[in-house]
Amino acid sequence: MENRTKHLFLKPLCLAAGLCAAAPGQAQEDRPLIEPDVTPVPVTEALIDTENFEIGAFVGVLNIEDFESSLLYGGKLTYHLSESFFFEAGVGFAEGGETSFEKLAGDVEVLTDSERDYSYYNINLGYNVLPGEAFLTENYAFNTNFYLIAGAGATEFAGDTRFTLNAGAGYQVLLTDSVSVHFGVRQHFYDIDVLGEEKTSVNTEVSTGLSVFF
Repeated sequence: MENRTKHLFLKPLCLAAGLCAAAPGQAQEDRPLIEPDVTPVPVTEALIDTENFEIGAFVGVLNIEDFESSLLYGGKLTYHLSESFFFEAGVGFAEGGETSFEKLAGDVEVLTDSERDYSYYNINLGYNVLPGEAFLTENYAFNTNFYLIAGAGATEFAGDTRFTLNAGAGYQVLLTDSVSVHFGVRQHFYDIDVLGEEKTSVNTEVSTGLSVFF
C-alpha cells in the first residue's frame, strides 16, 4: 500500500520535472501513423533588374507653332531616384516648316534653311502616378507606369537659343525585366518674336520610344 501511494504521488512530480521516461507503448502511441516524406523544393527568384539608369531613343511628331508639324527624334537618359520619382535628361531634333505668310507671299522667306533647324535640351523631374499591369492575354501581363513629367531647358530655333519649360505625361510598358516602351505627350513653352510681337509659343510633342535599363 505504501509503495502504491508513493507511486501515485511521485509520478506526477516526476512528469512535471521531465524526469520520467515514457513507457515504450506510450512512445509508440505518440508517433504519427504516417510520417510524410517531404523534401524542401528550392525556389528561384525572378532575376529582375535593379539598375537605376535607363537609356532610350524616341521618335514622334512635333507641332512647331506657326511653322507646321515636323518629324521629331531624339534620346534620353533617366535616373530613377525611387519607385515613384525619376530625373530625365532629354534631347530632341526637328525642322520647322513654312509659315502661312510664306506660303501666300511666294518667294518670301522668314527663316533661312539653317534657322529652321530645331533642337531642344531639357532636364525633367517625373513622378509615377499609377503603377499597374497590362494584360495582353490571360497568360501574359506587363508591368506599367503612368507618369507625369515637367522641367526646363533650352530650345535652339530661328537663330536663337530660348529658355524653355515643358510638361506632359507618359505611359511606360515593361516588355521584359530590362526593356520598356514609352508613349508620351508634352508641351514646350518658350517666347519668340520672329513674326512680329513677342509671344509664348506652345509646341506639342507626341512620341513613342524604346529604352533599356543598365
